[in-house]
Amino acid sequence: MSVELLDIIAFVWFMSTWVGYAIFAKSAAKKRNSLSSVLYRYRQEWVKKLSTSGMSEVDSELLGSLERQVSFLASTSLIILASLVTVLGTASDVFMNASSLWFVAEATQGEVQMKMLVMICIFIYSFFTFTWSIRQYGFCFIMFGSSFQTVKYYKDDDNYRALLPNRDYEAMARLLDRAAHSYNYGIRAYYFAMAALAWFINDWIFMIACAVTVYVLYRREFLSSSLKALASARMSSNVNDEEKITFK
Repeated sequence: MSVELLDIIAFVWFMSTWVGYAIFAKSAAKKRNSLSSVLYRYRQEWVKKLSTSGMSEVDSELLGSLERQVSFLASTSLIILASLVTVLGTASDVFMNASSLWFVAEATQGEVQMKMLVMICIFIYSFFTFTWSIRQYGFCFIMFGSSFQTVKYYKDDDNYRALLPNRDYEAMARLLDRAAHSYNYGIRAYYFAMAALAWFINDWIFMIACAVTVYVLYRREFLSSSLKALASARMSSNVNDEEKITFK
C-alpha cells in the first residue's frame, strides 16, 4: 500500500494537535481558570463537606449520575467500533462512489482502509479511557462508603457529626478528579474523531478540521460562559490564587 506524503503530514498534524492540546490544557490549568481547575476546587469542597456532614441520598445520586454518564459513552464507543469494523470490509466501494464529488479527493482501497483503522484506534482509545473512568468512580464509591457515615441514620441528632476513620481526604479528592479527567480524555477523543471524518474528504480539510477542533475545545475549556459562571460563583478571579483547601 502506498501512502502519499500529504497523508503522512496530515496524520502527524492530527496527532500533534491532539497531544499538543492535552499538554497545553494541563499546563495552562495550573496558572489560569479552566473547567478542570475550577471543578477540582469544587470536588475538594465536596469531599470536605462529606468529611464533616456525612453522605446524603443526594450525594449518592450525584455520584451515581456521574458514573452513568461515562457508562453511556463507553457503550456508545463499543457500538461505533462494531459499526466501523463492519464497514471496514466494504468501505472502499462506498468511498469510491463518494470520490466522484468534486470536493472529495480520490483514494485507493488501501488508503480508505488505513483511515478506517485510524478511526477504529480512536474509538478503542476512547473505550479504554471511559472504562477506566468508570473503574475510578467505582473506587470512589468504595472509599466514600467506607469513610463517610450516612446522614439519614443521624438526622434527628442535633449534635450530629460524622464519625470518620483516618483518611487522606486530599487524596480522595484527587481520585475523584482523576476519574473526571479520564472522562474528559474520552470526550476529546470523540471530538477528534469528528475531525478525522474530514480525512475521507481530503487532507487539507482534515487539517483544518483538526485546528477547528482545538479552537472549539479551547473556547469551551478556557473561555466558555459556563466556566465564567463557575468561577463567578466562587467570587474568585483565579482559583489558583485561592487559599489551599485543608481537611481536618
